[in-house]
Amino acid sequence: MTDTNRDIDPATARVLASIDDPALASRYPDRTHFVSTESPNQSEMATRALFAGDPVVLVYPDGRELLITPDHAHRVAALLIAAGALLGRLLKRGNEGGTAMQLPPGARIEARDSAGLPLAA
Repeated sequence: MTDTNRDIDPATARVLASIDDPALASRYPDRTHFVSTESPNQSEMATRALFAGDPVVLVYPDGRELLITPDHAHRVAALLIAAGALLGRLLKRGNEGGTAMQLPPGARIEARDSAGLPLAA
């Protein structure tokens, strides 16, 4: 018998819930990466996905989330932006402390509730 009360991070819980709930899954763009805000590597994981052109959902412990959708740049511009992000990560690698998430130009951010629905502005 498996223990269903085990602790899983909020991002994993959201992915698992969307597998069984097509209505929930339809609230997210294709190729969305779900990242828990409590993950020690959340800024690097989110930055990497965004500069690859994929949307990211940052999931907070209480279930609230931020959906970040990158603007799809033209191919050459996207390569230059990705190269700049890589260079920035390499330069920061030797620094102490955490790194801040980098957003590509034109990224859109939408605050959502724990059901994945947009919050009124």
